[in-house]
Amino acid sequence: MEKGEKLVVIGCGGVGGPAAMLSKKLMPDVEVTVIRDEKRFIVR
Repeated sequence: MEKGEKLVVIGCGGVGGPAAMLSKKLMPDVEVTVIRDEKRFIVR
């Protein structure tokens, strides 16, 4: 991806959260947005 592009990650319960963090680490110039809709927050 190029500088200024946007990445949207849907979901955070499974691999979405780690994927978003790794994407931001590997591509710091890309804007990462996480969309999540959870009624209950599950702590693992």
